[in-house]
Amino acid sequence: MYEVDFLPVESESGPGSKSGDAIALRFTVEAEQKNAVVVIDGGFSHIGESLADHIAEHYETDVVDLVVSTHPDADHLNGLSTLIEKVQAKELLIHQPRLHTYDVSDFSNLEALDSLISLAKARGVRITEPFTGLSRFGGQFSVLGPTRAYYEELLEQHLAEERSGLSHASKASFGSAVRGLLSKTLAYLPIETLGDDGETSPRNSTSVISLLRVGADRLMFTGDAGILALDAACDEYERTIGDFSVAPLSFFQAPHHGSRRNLGPTVLDRILGERGAPHSDVTSFISSAKISEKHPSPKVVNALIRRGCQVFATEGRTITHWNDAPARQNWTTLTPFGPLSEDDN
Repeated sequence: MYEVDFLPVESESGPGSKSGDAIALRFTVEAEQKNAVVVIDGGFSHIGESLADHIAEHYETDVVDLVVSTHPDADHLNGLSTLIEKVQAKELLIHQPRLHTYDVSDFSNLEALDSLISLAKARGVRITEPFTGLSRFGGQFSVLGPTRAYYEELLEQHLAEERSGLSHASKASFGSAVRGLLSKTLAYLPIETLGDDGETSPRNSTSVISLLRVGADRLMFTGDAGILALDAACDEYERTIGDFSVAPLSFFQAPHHGSRRNLGPTVLDRILGERGAPHSDVTSFISSAKISEKHPSPKVVNALIRRGCQVFATEGRTITHWNDAPARQNWTTLTPFGPLSEDDN
């Protein structure tokens, strides 16, 4: 049994264009025949309360066995403090930049990161840094990336950018607004235009990439990781699990809210199978704000569809992927994205 819930994340100033991640999981720990609850990211500060309420209502508990902070951006991290105040969290997986470099004065959102770690310590929550090879629940949940060495390399790159005042956002154009996705629906898949030249920030690529295994199903969560980080995680997957063609995923989170900067055809071919010959039917979730100007990219949606994915996005609502889980009253079946026009993106 497992349930994967992606909650809607909107900016704290109101319904808006800033996407974020807030993910709750409940699954059977096979060795112990009991259920575990895991949270991956908590959105903005106010989203933490929604996560706690969701867990109480649908999982019928206030115990969270594992909280994972993929990386310290506000749209992923800030809600975790609110969550930990409202639940009984047992362990927090979080990178601690202060342990890896002497000067973190230019590290953005540092106050919120320090506050979360201090709160967790005060509440007796075990704190662990999540690097490649770490596993929990008898190996059912594992970290595919980053390695400690890669994290430290990316951390120094990020700090160098911050000190120079040159952020990734100022270096890259994200293209035109992507609004009214339903109005962009096509009756056919256009040719592939997603390229392998996408480049996200070093900070995004420090994101924890994790794998959940329940029975024969394998579910990958990616935070805001970029192409190189995903490739490294694939190496770990193939080393420990096997080739994707033999041990395919059943669920794949499109990284960074479906940004075209984080995925390319080559890494997607590796994870999902080449166009026209996908490994298997895969469910892919995207966490994207309802009126986001750039998330999700139609190029990414179409690339996932080409490789056999059924693609869904939060777009202001909670969406769930489940197997053998209790029925939820008044929940309805969603229709996956169809092909989208890429004219403006």
